[in-house]
Amino acid sequence: MFKSVDTALFDVARLAATIMEANAASSVLPARLQGALDSTAASFSKLVESRKDMVQMHRKLAVIKGESQQRETDWGCLGDDRPSGVLKTVEIAHA
Repeated sequence: MFKSVDTALFDVARLAATIMEANAASSVLPARLQGALDSTAASFSKLVESRKDMVQMHRKLAVIKGESQQRETDWGCLGDDRPSGVLKTVEIAHA
């Protein structure tokens, strides 16, 4: 999740730089360019806000997990997009 949002943030930042570079090499009126910059800035801001929400959600899930009386479930590692959903047993936990 975080990698996807971070990639999107990087891409939007690169887009903003590209817009400004293209503007420097052209004669686009400032008012015409402003709309593109406004939309790019709004997209960046929303992605940053979404990332913050994901960080808060992750913290809340960690608290819930710590307070849970349920057995652990192996959903894979960070970066592994193949959730296994297998309940951990004592044998698996010690492997």
